[in-house]
Amino acid sequence: MPSKDFGEDAAFLLYLLPLVASIVYGIYEWAVTASTSTMPPAAYLIVSKSPYLFLLSLVSICAAIAIEVRYSTPSERNNVVQDNSRRLQQLAVVALVISFLAAFSAGGYDLGTGFSFFVNGRYALIYAFFLIGISLLLSPKQVIGNARLASLPEIGGLILLVLGPIVFYGGLKIHLSFFVSFGAALLLGIIGIVLLITGPTFTGKKRPSPKTVTQTPVPTPPS
Repeated sequence: MPSKDFGEDAAFLLYLLPLVASIVYGIYEWAVTASTSTMPPAAYLIVSKSPYLFLLSLVSICAAIAIEVRYSTPSERNNVVQDNSRRLQQLAVVALVISFLAAFSAGGYDLGTGFSFFVNGRYALIYAFFLIGISLLLSPKQVIGNARLASLPEIGGLILLVLGPIVFYGGLKIHLSFFVSFGAALLLGIIGIVLLITGPTFTGKKRPSPKTVTQTPVPTPPS
């Protein structure tokens, strides 16, 4: 197997490992704790607060990046780093969505209770922050420089999505009402989703139209 293909395949499996391990561990705890139609809260909190699962996820992601960069050619490494940066941001959103769906089930499919479980399972939020932080370190031009200025709304959207649960948890901790805390978190989430959807169009940047090449007419030889 060529080294480049090996690097891509190994990185792909390592990227999937944290999600697969979390799902399998959650199903196992669900089956062991109780046989119910909703995920038991204890099972969700065990999985979402597991330091071993968290460390496994961090090591897996770092190894995936290192292996794919190592087995790529020097001329392709810059593009590989850029691709991994975008992949980490997408993975952060997927991890948050899966964690919230599990918390929603643990809360008996009640939105408020599920959101509370989601915030209490703090490792999912820390993991998402880690992925976004690493993606920005891999591609600092996404934060500074004109080369990737159009991606700033997408980064802002990711950050707002992660900040939403933190605002909700902090609001409850300082004894704000549930509706105020939830409303503020929901507003941040909506703005984050809008920024992610609009993307580069939010900044008014448009892709340059392809240049048309005009060919000089060839004179017809006299007959």
